[in-house]
Amino acid sequence: MSALMPGLVITAMGLWGALLVIVAFSADRLYALALIAATLLPVALSAVRNTRLFLLVGMVFTAILGLSINFDRRVHVGGAPSFSIDAVDFFIVPLLVFLARDLLFGYRRGVRLPAVSMWWLALAALGLVSMLSGPFRMLPLFEMVRMLKCWLLFVVIVNECVRERHFQYVLAALGAGLAMNIAIALLQYMLKRGLGLEALGEPANDTVTGANHGVYLSTSGVYRVSGLVGHPNLFGAYLAMLIPLMLASLFTDHRRRLRASFAILSVVATGVLLLTLSRTAWAAFAAAMAVLSAALLVHPALRGRYPRLKVTMLAVLAVGAVIAAPLVILRLSGSDPGALDFRRQWVDVALSMVQAKPVFGFGLNGFSFHIVGYTPYSTARLTEIFGPIWPVVHNVYLLVWAEQGTLGLLALVAFKLHLLWLAAKNLMYRVNQRIFMVSVGALCALVAMIVDGFGSFYLKVPAPSRIFWVIAGLIVAAAYWNRANAGLRASGHNQAAAPT
Repeated sequence: MSALMPGLVITAMGLWGALLVIVAFSADRLYALALIAATLLPVALSAVRNTRLFLLVGMVFTAILGLSINFDRRVHVGGAPSFSIDAVDFFIVPLLVFLARDLLFGYRRGVRLPAVSMWWLALAALGLVSMLSGPFRMLPLFEMVRMLKCWLLFVVIVNECVRERHFQYVLAALGAGLAMNIAIALLQYMLKRGLGLEALGEPANDTVTGANHGVYLSTSGVYRVSGLVGHPNLFGAYLAMLIPLMLASLFTDHRRRLRASFAILSVVATGVLLLTLSRTAWAAFAAAMAVLSAALLVHPALRGRYPRLKVTMLAVLAVGAVIAAPLVILRLSGSDPGALDFRRQWVDVALSMVQAKPVFGFGLNGFSFHIVGYTPYSTARLTEIFGPIWPVVHNVYLLVWAEQGTLGLLALVAFKLHLLWLAAKNLMYRVNQRIFMVSVGALCALVAMIVDGFGSFYLKVPAPSRIFWVIAGLIVAAAYWNRANAGLRASGHNQAAAPT
Protein backbone atom coordinates (compact mmCIF):
# COMPACT_ATOMS: atom_id res chain seq x y z
CA MET A 1 0.00 0.00 0.00
CA SER A 2 2.76 2.45 0.91
CA ALA A 3 4.47 1.82 -2.42
CA LEU A 4 1.27 2.78 -4.26
CA MET A 5 0.81 6.05 -2.40
CA PRO A 6 3.01 8.30 -4.59
CA GLY A 7 1.25 6.96 -7.69
CA LEU A 8 -2.14 7.66 -6.16
CA VAL A 9 -1.04 11.19 -5.27
CA ILE A 10 0.20 11.83 -8.80
CA THR A 11 -2.98 10.41 -10.34
CA ALA A 12 -5.19 12.51 -8.05
CA MET A 13 -3.27 15.65 -8.95
CA GLY A 14 -3.66 14.90 -12.65
CA LEU A 15 -7.41 14.45 -12.30
CA TRP A 16 -7.65 17.64 -10.25
CA GLY A 17 -5.74 19.60 -12.87
CA ALA A 18 -7.89 18.19 -15.66
CA LEU A 19 -11.07 19.14 -13.81
CA LEU A 20 -9.86 22.69 -13.33
CA VAL A 21 -9.03 22.99 -17.03
CA ILE A 22 -12.65 22.13 -17.79
CA VAL A 23 -13.77 24.81 -15.34
CA ALA A 24 -11.38 27.28 -16.96
CA PHE A 25 -12.86 26.98 -20.45
CA SER A 26 -14.94 30.05 -19.71
CA ALA A 27 -12.04 31.91 -18.07
CA ASP A 28 -9.30 34.15 -19.40
CA ARG A 29 -6.76 32.48 -21.71
CA LEU A 30 -3.97 33.01 -19.21
CA TYR A 31 -5.92 31.01 -16.63
CA ALA A 32 -6.62 28.26 -19.14
CA LEU A 33 -2.98 27.95 -20.17
CA ALA A 34 -1.83 27.82 -16.57
CA LEU A 35 -4.37 25.19 -15.66
CA ILE A 36 -3.56 23.10 -18.71
CA ALA A 37 0.05 23.25 -17.55
CA ALA A 38 -1.16 21.93 -14.20
CA THR A 39 -2.22 18.68 -15.88
CA LEU A 40 1.40 18.20 -16.93
CA LEU A 41 2.53 18.38 -13.32
CA PRO A 42 2.22 14.60 -12.78
CA VAL A 43 4.61 14.09 -15.71
CA ALA A 44 7.11 16.43 -14.06
CA LEU A 45 6.68 14.63 -10.76
CA SER A 46 7.40 11.28 -12.34
CA ALA A 47 10.58 12.68 -13.90
CA VAL A 48 12.14 14.04 -10.71
CA ARG A 49 14.00 11.89 -8.20
CA ASN A 50 12.51 13.45 -5.09
CA THR A 51 8.81 14.14 -5.55
CA ARG A 52 8.34 15.50 -2.07
CA LEU A 53 11.16 18.02 -2.36
CA PHE A 54 9.86 19.09 -5.76
CA LEU A 55 6.46 19.76 -4.22
CA LEU A 56 8.02 21.75 -1.37
CA VAL A 57 9.94 23.99 -3.77
CA GLY A 58 6.91 24.38 -6.02
CA MET A 59 4.73 25.35 -3.07
CA VAL A 60 7.08 28.09 -1.92
CA PHE A 61 7.70 29.40 -5.45
CA THR A 62 3.99 29.65 -6.32
CA ALA A 63 2.98 31.07 -2.92
CA ILE A 64 3.34 34.65 -4.18
CA LEU A 65 1.25 34.11 -7.32
CA GLY A 66 -2.32 35.38 -7.40
CA LEU A 67 -3.39 32.78 -9.99
CA SER A 68 -6.63 31.27 -8.74
CA ILE A 69 -10.14 30.19 -9.59
CA ASN A 70 -12.62 32.16 -7.48
CA PHE A 71 -16.13 31.25 -6.44
CA ASP A 72 -18.90 33.58 -5.22
CA ARG A 73 -16.61 36.60 -5.63
CA ARG A 74 -17.52 39.81 -3.76
CA VAL A 75 -14.77 42.27 -4.54
CA HIS A 76 -13.52 44.45 -1.69
CA VAL A 77 -10.23 45.13 0.11
CA GLY A 78 -8.94 44.09 3.51
CA GLY A 79 -9.60 40.36 3.30
CA ALA A 80 -10.50 37.43 1.07
CA PRO A 81 -13.06 38.37 -1.62
CA SER A 82 -14.14 34.79 -2.38
CA PHE A 83 -13.50 31.12 -1.98
CA SER A 84 -10.59 30.17 -4.21
CA ILE A 85 -8.50 27.35 -5.56
CA ASP A 86 -5.00 28.77 -5.81
CA ALA A 87 -1.97 27.62 -7.77
CA VAL A 88 -0.17 26.89 -4.51
CA ASP A 89 -2.93 24.43 -3.55
CA PHE A 90 -1.61 21.99 -6.16
CA PHE A 91 1.46 21.58 -3.95
CA ILE A 92 -0.02 21.95 -0.48
CA VAL A 93 -2.59 19.19 -0.90
CA PRO A 94 -0.19 16.40 -1.97
CA LEU A 95 2.27 17.40 0.76
CA LEU A 96 -0.54 17.04 3.29
CA VAL A 97 -1.25 13.62 1.77
CA PHE A 98 2.40 12.69 2.28
CA LEU A 99 2.14 13.77 5.93
CA ALA A 100 -0.99 11.67 6.36
CA ARG A 101 0.79 8.69 4.79
CA ASP A 102 3.74 9.10 7.16
CA LEU A 103 1.40 8.99 10.13
CA LEU A 104 -0.62 6.07 8.79
CA PHE A 105 2.40 3.87 8.13
CA GLY A 106 4.39 4.93 11.19
CA TYR A 107 7.12 6.85 9.38
CA ARG A 108 6.74 9.63 11.93
CA ARG A 109 5.51 9.75 15.50
CA GLY A 110 3.27 12.76 15.11
CA VAL A 111 2.57 15.98 13.28
CA ARG A 112 4.00 19.28 14.50
CA LEU A 113 1.16 21.63 15.42
CA PRO A 114 3.08 24.57 16.94
CA ALA A 115 1.51 26.32 19.90
CA VAL A 116 2.30 29.72 18.37
CA SER A 117 -0.24 29.08 15.63
CA MET A 118 -3.05 28.59 18.14
CA TRP A 119 -3.26 32.38 18.43
CA TRP A 120 -3.98 32.55 14.72
CA LEU A 121 -6.57 29.78 14.90
CA ALA A 122 -8.22 31.63 17.79
CA LEU A 123 -8.33 34.74 15.62
CA ALA A 124 -9.95 32.74 12.83
CA ALA A 125 -12.39 31.12 15.25
CA LEU A 126 -13.57 34.58 16.31
CA GLY A 127 -14.93 34.82 12.79
CA LEU A 128 -17.70 32.48 13.93
CA VAL A 129 -18.98 35.30 16.12
CA SER A 130 -19.18 37.47 13.00
CA MET A 131 -21.09 34.78 11.12
CA LEU A 132 -23.58 34.16 13.90
CA SER A 133 -24.21 37.72 15.05
CA GLY A 134 -23.31 39.96 12.10
CA PRO A 135 -25.33 40.96 9.05
CA PHE A 136 -23.01 39.05 6.71
CA ARG A 137 -22.43 35.32 6.49
CA MET A 138 -20.16 34.68 3.53
CA LEU A 139 -17.60 37.46 4.06
CA PRO A 140 -16.37 36.09 7.41
CA LEU A 141 -16.37 32.58 5.95
CA PHE A 142 -14.23 33.72 2.99
CA GLU A 143 -11.63 35.09 5.38
CA MET A 144 -11.80 32.13 7.76
CA VAL A 145 -11.09 29.73 4.90
CA ARG A 146 -8.19 31.91 3.74
CA MET A 147 -6.75 32.02 7.25
CA LEU A 148 -7.05 28.24 7.55
CA LYS A 149 -5.25 27.78 4.22
CA CYS A 150 -2.43 30.04 5.43
CA TRP A 151 -2.19 27.93 8.57
CA LEU A 152 -1.98 24.72 6.49
CA LEU A 153 0.85 26.24 4.44
CA PHE A 154 2.61 27.07 7.71
CA VAL A 155 2.07 23.53 9.05
CA VAL A 156 3.51 22.02 5.87
CA ILE A 157 6.65 24.18 6.09
CA VAL A 158 7.15 23.32 9.77
CA ASN A 159 6.75 19.59 9.15
CA GLU A 160 8.75 19.36 5.90
CA CYS A 161 11.81 21.39 6.97
CA VAL A 162 13.56 18.75 9.06
CA ARG A 163 16.99 18.76 7.39
CA GLU A 164 19.35 21.54 6.46
CA ARG A 165 18.78 21.02 2.74
CA HIS A 166 15.06 21.62 3.21
CA PHE A 167 15.77 25.07 4.62
CA GLN A 168 18.11 25.77 1.73
CA TYR A 169 15.61 24.66 -0.89
CA VAL A 170 12.93 26.87 0.66
CA LEU A 171 15.40 29.76 0.62
CA ALA A 172 16.21 29.05 -3.03
CA ALA A 173 12.52 28.96 -3.95
CA LEU A 174 11.97 32.30 -2.21
CA GLY A 175 14.97 33.67 -4.11
CA ALA A 176 13.61 32.39 -7.42
CA GLY A 177 10.25 34.03 -6.76
CA LEU A 178 12.03 37.25 -5.80
CA ALA A 179 14.11 37.17 -9.00
CA MET A 180 10.99 36.64 -11.09
CA ASN A 181 9.22 39.58 -9.46
CA ILE A 182 12.27 41.81 -9.82
CA ALA A 183 12.56 41.01 -13.52
CA ILE A 184 8.89 41.79 -14.06
CA ALA A 185 9.16 45.01 -12.03
CA LEU A 186 12.12 46.20 -14.09
CA LEU A 187 10.17 45.52 -17.30
CA GLN A 188 7.23 47.45 -15.87
CA TYR A 189 9.50 50.37 -15.08
CA MET A 190 11.18 50.40 -18.48
CA LEU A 191 7.88 50.18 -20.37
CA LYS A 192 5.99 52.37 -17.86
CA ARG A 193 3.02 50.02 -18.06
CA GLY A 194 1.74 46.65 -16.98
CA LEU A 195 2.56 43.43 -18.80
CA GLY A 196 -0.96 41.97 -18.92
CA LEU A 197 -0.26 39.51 -16.11
CA GLU A 198 -3.23 40.44 -13.90
CA ALA A 199 -4.20 36.79 -13.53
CA LEU A 200 -0.81 36.10 -11.90
CA GLY A 201 -1.09 38.97 -9.44
CA GLU A 202 -0.07 42.06 -11.41
CA PRO A 203 -2.32 45.00 -10.54
CA ALA A 204 -4.80 46.37 -13.05
CA ASN A 205 -3.83 49.51 -14.96
CA ASP A 206 -6.27 51.72 -13.04
CA THR A 207 -4.72 50.57 -9.74
CA VAL A 208 -1.25 51.49 -10.96
CA THR A 209 -2.50 54.83 -12.30
CA GLY A 210 -4.08 55.63 -8.95
CA ALA A 211 -0.92 54.67 -7.08
CA ASN A 212 1.17 56.85 -9.40
CA HIS A 213 -1.16 59.83 -9.16
CA GLY A 214 -1.30 59.59 -5.37
CA VAL A 215 2.41 60.37 -5.03
CA TYR A 216 2.68 63.93 -6.32
CA LEU A 217 -0.87 64.41 -7.69
CA SER A 218 0.50 63.83 -11.16
CA THR A 219 1.38 60.79 -13.23
CA SER A 220 4.03 62.72 -15.16
CA GLY A 221 7.46 61.21 -14.55
CA VAL A 222 6.15 58.87 -11.85
CA TYR A 223 5.86 55.11 -12.17
CA ARG A 224 5.65 52.81 -9.18
CA VAL A 225 6.54 49.17 -9.81
CA SER A 226 4.51 46.37 -8.28
CA GLY A 227 5.72 43.08 -9.76
CA LEU A 228 3.09 40.37 -9.31
CA VAL A 229 2.18 41.46 -5.79
CA GLY A 230 -0.94 43.52 -6.51
CA HIS A 231 0.15 47.03 -5.47
CA PRO A 232 3.43 48.98 -5.07
CA ASN A 233 2.99 49.16 -1.29
CA LEU A 234 2.48 45.40 -1.05
CA PHE A 235 5.44 44.79 -3.34
CA GLY A 236 7.57 47.03 -1.13
CA ALA A 237 6.65 45.02 1.97
CA TYR A 238 7.45 41.79 0.12
CA LEU A 239 10.90 43.12 -0.80
CA ALA A 240 11.52 44.46 2.72
CA MET A 241 10.99 40.95 4.08
CA LEU A 242 13.07 39.00 1.59
CA ILE A 243 16.11 41.24 1.03
CA PRO A 244 17.47 40.78 4.60
CA LEU A 245 16.86 37.05 4.32
CA MET A 246 18.97 36.92 1.15
CA LEU A 247 21.67 39.12 2.66
CA ALA A 248 21.91 36.97 5.79
CA SER A 249 22.75 33.95 3.62
CA LEU A 250 25.90 35.69 2.42
CA PHE A 251 27.46 35.05 5.83
CA THR A 252 27.67 31.28 5.45
CA ASP A 253 29.92 28.71 3.82
CA HIS A 254 27.80 28.44 0.68
CA ARG A 255 29.65 28.20 -2.60
CA ARG A 256 31.02 31.49 -3.86
CA ARG A 257 28.76 31.52 -6.93
CA LEU A 258 25.65 31.04 -4.81
CA ARG A 259 26.68 33.78 -2.41
CA ALA A 260 27.38 36.06 -5.37
CA SER A 261 23.86 35.34 -6.63
CA PHE A 262 22.41 36.30 -3.24
CA ALA A 263 24.45 39.51 -3.27
CA ILE A 264 23.39 40.54 -6.78
CA LEU A 265 19.76 39.69 -6.06
CA SER A 266 19.83 41.75 -2.86
CA VAL A 267 21.41 44.81 -4.51
CA VAL A 268 18.98 44.81 -7.43
CA ALA A 269 16.02 44.16 -5.13
CA THR A 270 17.02 47.13 -2.97
CA GLY A 271 17.02 49.34 -6.04
CA VAL A 272 13.60 48.03 -7.01
CA LEU A 273 12.38 48.70 -3.47
CA LEU A 274 13.13 52.37 -4.07
CA LEU A 275 11.04 52.28 -7.24
CA THR A 276 7.98 51.19 -5.28
CA LEU A 277 7.99 54.66 -3.61
CA SER A 278 6.43 53.02 -0.56
CA ARG A 279 7.36 54.94 2.59
CA THR A 280 6.00 52.23 4.87
CA ALA A 281 8.06 49.57 3.10
CA TRP A 282 11.16 51.77 3.36
CA ALA A 283 10.64 52.08 7.11
CA ALA A 284 10.11 48.31 7.40
CA PHE A 285 13.28 47.65 5.41
CA ALA A 286 15.27 50.09 7.56
CA ALA A 287 14.08 48.33 10.72
CA ALA A 288 14.97 44.92 9.30
CA MET A 289 18.42 46.08 8.22
CA ALA A 290 19.04 47.58 11.65
CA VAL A 291 18.36 44.18 13.20
CA LEU A 292 20.58 42.43 10.65
CA SER A 293 23.42 44.90 11.21
CA ALA A 294 23.13 44.53 14.98
CA ALA A 295 23.25 40.75 14.70
CA LEU A 296 26.32 40.85 12.45
CA LEU A 297 28.21 43.27 14.68
CA VAL A 298 27.12 42.19 18.17
CA HIS A 299 26.14 38.53 18.19
CA PRO A 300 29.00 36.35 19.57
CA ALA A 301 28.69 33.90 16.68
CA LEU A 302 29.19 36.65 14.09
CA ARG A 303 31.05 39.47 15.80
CA GLY A 304 34.54 38.43 14.74
CA ARG A 305 33.70 36.75 11.45
CA TYR A 306 33.51 37.94 7.83
CA PRO A 307 35.07 41.39 8.47
CA ARG A 308 35.63 42.14 4.78
CA LEU A 309 32.13 41.10 3.80
CA LYS A 310 30.64 43.21 6.57
CA VAL A 311 32.62 46.26 5.52
CA THR A 312 31.63 45.69 1.90
CA MET A 313 27.95 45.32 2.76
CA LEU A 314 27.91 48.42 4.95
CA ALA A 315 29.82 50.40 2.30
CA VAL A 316 27.37 49.37 -0.41
CA LEU A 317 24.46 50.32 1.85
CA ALA A 318 26.07 53.70 2.57
CA VAL A 319 26.67 54.43 -1.12
CA GLY A 320 23.16 53.29 -1.93
CA ALA A 321 21.75 55.56 0.76
CA VAL A 322 23.59 58.55 -0.72
CA ILE A 323 22.35 57.75 -4.22
CA ALA A 324 18.80 57.21 -3.01
CA ALA A 325 18.71 60.26 -0.73
CA PRO A 326 17.28 62.75 -3.30
CA LEU A 327 14.45 60.39 -4.21
CA VAL A 328 13.70 59.57 -0.58
CA ILE A 329 13.77 63.22 0.49
CA LEU A 330 11.50 64.21 -2.38
CA ARG A 331 9.07 61.42 -1.51
CA LEU A 332 9.02 62.38 2.16
CA SER A 333 8.80 66.13 1.67
CA GLY A 334 7.12 66.63 -1.68
CA SER A 335 4.40 63.98 -1.64
CA ASP A 336 0.73 64.80 -1.78
CA PRO A 337 -0.27 65.53 1.84
CA GLY A 338 -3.72 64.23 1.03
CA ALA A 339 -2.45 60.64 1.17
CA LEU A 340 -1.34 61.06 4.78
CA ASP A 341 -4.51 63.01 5.59
CA PHE A 342 -6.56 60.12 4.23
CA ARG A 343 -4.67 57.61 6.37
CA ARG A 344 -5.07 59.73 9.49
CA GLN A 345 -8.77 60.15 8.75
CA TRP A 346 -9.25 56.40 8.39
CA VAL A 347 -7.37 55.82 11.63
CA ASP A 348 -10.01 58.02 13.27
CA VAL A 349 -12.71 56.00 11.52
CA ALA A 350 -11.23 52.73 12.86
CA LEU A 351 -10.94 54.10 16.39
CA SER A 352 -14.55 55.31 16.27
CA MET A 353 -15.64 51.84 15.20
CA VAL A 354 -13.63 50.30 18.05
CA GLN A 355 -15.35 52.59 20.55
CA ALA A 356 -18.73 51.57 19.17
CA LYS A 357 -18.07 47.81 19.43
CA PRO A 358 -14.95 47.28 21.57
CA VAL A 359 -15.25 43.58 22.44
CA PHE A 360 -16.12 41.64 19.29
CA GLY A 361 -15.94 44.38 16.65
CA PHE A 362 -18.05 44.76 13.54
CA GLY A 363 -17.24 41.42 11.99
CA LEU A 364 -14.37 39.66 10.25
CA ASN A 365 -13.69 40.88 6.71
CA GLY A 366 -16.33 43.58 6.89
CA PHE A 367 -14.58 46.86 7.71
CA SER A 368 -15.45 48.71 4.50
CA PHE A 369 -19.09 47.62 4.72
CA HIS A 370 -19.58 49.29 8.11
CA ILE A 371 -17.85 52.66 7.73
CA VAL A 372 -21.02 54.62 6.94
CA GLY A 373 -21.80 56.70 10.00
CA TYR A 374 -18.18 56.69 11.14
CA THR A 375 -16.81 58.89 8.35
CA PRO A 376 -17.79 62.48 7.50
CA TYR A 377 -19.09 61.21 4.15
CA SER A 378 -22.51 59.95 3.14
CA THR A 379 -22.96 56.74 1.18
CA ALA A 380 -23.33 58.69 -2.04
CA ARG A 381 -20.22 60.74 -1.33
CA LEU A 382 -18.16 57.63 -0.51
CA THR A 383 -19.20 56.09 -3.82
CA GLU A 384 -18.43 59.33 -5.66
CA ILE A 385 -14.91 59.52 -4.18
CA PHE A 386 -13.87 55.86 -4.06
CA GLY A 387 -16.22 54.14 -6.48
CA PRO A 388 -17.90 50.84 -5.57
CA ILE A 389 -14.88 49.52 -3.61
CA TRP A 390 -14.44 51.47 -0.39
CA PRO A 391 -11.08 51.57 1.44
CA VAL A 392 -10.03 50.14 4.77
CA VAL A 393 -7.66 51.58 7.35
CA HIS A 394 -4.02 51.16 6.34
CA ASN A 395 -3.01 49.56 9.62
CA VAL A 396 -3.50 45.84 10.16
CA TYR A 397 -3.71 46.21 13.94
CA LEU A 398 -6.50 48.79 13.77
CA LEU A 399 -8.20 46.81 11.00
CA VAL A 400 -8.32 43.68 13.16
CA TRP A 401 -9.34 45.73 16.22
CA ALA A 402 -12.30 47.30 14.38
CA GLU A 403 -13.38 44.02 12.80
CA GLN A 404 -12.79 41.56 15.66
CA GLY A 405 -12.65 43.81 18.68
CA THR A 406 -10.16 43.82 21.51
CA LEU A 407 -10.16 40.01 21.67
CA GLY A 408 -9.02 39.85 18.05
CA LEU A 409 -6.34 42.49 18.53
CA LEU A 410 -4.96 40.66 21.59
CA ALA A 411 -4.81 37.41 19.62
CA LEU A 412 -2.96 39.07 16.73
CA VAL A 413 -0.46 40.86 18.98
CA ALA A 414 0.11 37.69 21.04
CA PHE A 415 0.73 35.73 17.85
CA LYS A 416 3.34 38.17 16.56
CA LEU A 417 5.06 38.54 19.93
CA HIS A 418 5.16 34.77 20.42
CA LEU A 419 6.66 34.35 16.95
CA LEU A 420 9.14 37.14 17.64
CA TRP A 421 10.19 35.40 20.87
CA LEU A 422 10.78 32.13 19.01
CA ALA A 423 12.78 33.94 16.31
CA ALA A 424 14.96 35.68 18.91
CA LYS A 425 15.41 32.43 20.84
CA ASN A 426 16.73 30.74 17.68
CA LEU A 427 19.76 33.04 17.86
CA MET A 428 20.84 31.26 21.05
CA TYR A 429 21.68 28.14 19.02
CA ARG A 430 24.78 27.90 16.85
CA VAL A 431 24.68 24.23 15.89
CA ASN A 432 24.44 24.82 12.14
CA GLN A 433 25.74 27.95 10.47
CA ARG A 434 23.36 27.89 7.53
CA ILE A 435 20.23 27.33 9.60
CA PHE A 436 21.47 29.94 12.05
CA MET A 437 21.71 32.57 9.29
CA VAL A 438 18.31 31.58 7.93
CA SER A 439 17.04 32.22 11.46
CA VAL A 440 18.73 35.64 11.53
CA GLY A 441 17.22 36.57 8.17
CA ALA A 442 13.79 35.29 9.17
CA LEU A 443 13.92 37.40 12.34
CA CYS A 444 14.70 40.47 10.22
CA ALA A 445 11.82 39.62 7.88
CA LEU A 446 9.46 39.29 10.84
CA VAL A 447 10.55 42.68 12.19
CA ALA A 448 9.90 44.18 8.75
CA MET A 449 6.39 42.75 8.74
CA ILE A 450 5.63 43.96 12.26
CA VAL A 451 6.68 47.49 11.31
CA ASP A 452 4.89 47.37 7.96
CA GLY A 453 1.66 46.43 9.75
CA PHE A 454 1.43 49.97 11.14
CA GLY A 455 1.09 51.36 7.62
CA SER A 456 -0.51 48.59 5.57
CA PHE A 457 -2.71 45.50 5.73
CA TYR A 458 -0.29 43.15 3.94
CA LEU A 459 -1.21 40.28 6.27
CA LYS A 460 -4.83 40.45 5.05
CA VAL A 461 -4.07 40.21 1.30
CA PRO A 462 -4.46 36.60 0.11
CA ALA A 463 -1.43 35.98 -2.14
CA PRO A 464 1.30 38.21 -0.63
CA SER A 465 0.49 37.17 2.93
CA ARG A 466 1.50 33.60 2.11
CA ILE A 467 5.16 34.70 1.98
CA PHE A 468 4.86 35.83 5.59
CA TRP A 469 3.63 32.35 6.48
CA VAL A 470 6.60 30.75 4.73
CA ILE A 471 8.90 32.96 6.85
CA ALA A 472 6.94 32.08 10.00
CA GLY A 473 7.26 28.40 9.08
CA LEU A 474 11.03 28.73 8.75
CA ILE A 475 11.24 30.35 12.20
CA VAL A 476 9.29 27.58 13.88
CA ALA A 477 10.98 24.77 11.90
CA ALA A 478 14.36 26.18 12.95
CA ALA A 479 13.19 26.19 16.57
CA TYR A 480 12.29 22.48 16.34
CA TRP A 481 15.59 21.70 14.62
CA ASN A 482 17.63 23.62 17.17
CA ARG A 483 16.01 21.89 20.13
CA ALA A 484 16.48 18.47 18.58
CA ASN A 485 20.12 19.05 17.66
CA ALA A 486 21.31 21.32 20.49
CA GLY A 487 23.84 18.75 21.65
CA LEU A 488 25.59 18.44 18.31
CA ARG A 489 28.86 20.15 17.57
CA ALA A 490 28.48 23.33 15.53
CA SER A 491 29.08 22.82 11.83
CA GLY A 492 28.38 24.54 8.57
CA HIS A 493 26.24 21.83 7.00
CA ASN A 494 24.92 19.40 9.56
CA GLN A 495 22.24 17.21 7.98
CA ALA A 496 20.75 15.75 11.15
CA ALA A 497 17.00 15.55 11.10
CA ALA A 498 14.84 16.73 13.93
CA PRO A 499 12.62 14.00 15.34
CA THR A 500 8.93 14.48 14.66
